[in-house]
Amino acid sequence: MNPFKPTAGKMPPELIGRDFVIESFVDGIENGPGAPERLMRITGARGMGKTVMLNELGRIARGHGWVVIDEVASPGFCSRIWERLMPRNQVESLRFQPSILGISFGEVETERASLTLREAMAAQLKGGKGNVLITLDEVQDSSLEEVRALAVAIQQVIGDDLSVAFVFAGLPSMIDRVVNAKALTFLRRAVPEDLAPLFPEDVERSFAETIGASGLAVTSDAIDIMVEAAAGYPFMVQLVGYYGWQAAHKRGSTVLELRDAEQGVVAARRQFDRMVVEPALQNLPPTLLSYLLAMAQDEGRPSKTGAVAVRLDRDLTELSSYRSRLIKENVIQSRTRGEVEFVVPYMADYLNQHRTDLLDEMGN
Repeated sequence: MNPFKPTAGKMPPELIGRDFVIESFVDGIENGPGAPERLMRITGARGMGKTVMLNELGRIARGHGWVVIDEVASPGFCSRIWERLMPRNQVESLRFQPSILGISFGEVETERASLTLREAMAAQLKGGKGNVLITLDEVQDSSLEEVRALAVAIQQVIGDDLSVAFVFAGLPSMIDRVVNAKALTFLRRAVPEDLAPLFPEDVERSFAETIGASGLAVTSDAIDIMVEAAAGYPFMVQLVGYYGWQAAHKRGSTVLELRDAEQGVVAARRQFDRMVVEPALQNLPPTLLSYLLAMAQDEGRPSKTGAVAVRLDRDLTELSSYRSRLIKENVIQSRTRGEVEFVVPYMADYLNQHRTDLLDEMGN
């Protein structure tokens, strides 16, 4: 069986380079109510493994005997959390009454929802003897009112010295919108854990160990090309490993060779475009796509904002709003003043490869 698992949110054979997050969370569990690591926010670009990390923290908590509620921040998540907290007989008896938590939150509904969630958590925690972890994924897609209701309830339960933990995850710039929103200052105290690209040596070790444990040998030149293609992205690590392993397996070989790795990289790049790059570009308006196409002329290297303005024949000040929007959407980043670069690897390659089609769609 192929040991690599390139499916969104699926637990890979091992978590690479994320020990610091796991150790921090375990510290929070072991140090009891009030430990700062029991309130944590996880950020990272698409494909960085945020969902996988939430799943792993949930697995660890369950191993310590905790009740774990995993949720995605789609509409109604407060109601779903409440249902998971309440005993089944009470949920059934209240199901057909007017919504306990509501869907359209106003100030009154938010306050009522917070109180309801607090009572449900307190009941689950059984007078201080139980433990509850709530994880919330894709927070950038959430209703601020629902997040506020949940945050207030958790803050109150923590104030009651009950054993609760809350870990939420999302794209960096968008999660800032939630954390810095009015009446959500409590979430600013969450321990920040940013999932940065993996170190090449960690990826190399993981490829060697994972492939070896599956019963195949792997040549050093095959590992080298796979590490380079993975570009430090956990999801790309799984894609490259999966298709390289498949290539060797289909040949009936017991050794994953350079030709298998090369074939795997081609297949992985194609799937990465479909699953990561294209969704990131899908809903961008033509103005922002034009900005990205201008950046792509630098073939993935950092682009000077002045050079982008010249290519578009636009004023630099006029383009500042485009740049800000793309940074907010976590498509590009600016680590050096006057420069921008793509957050997701291979986006420049994709844009250059499909430049003609994209320009035709944009009407240029």
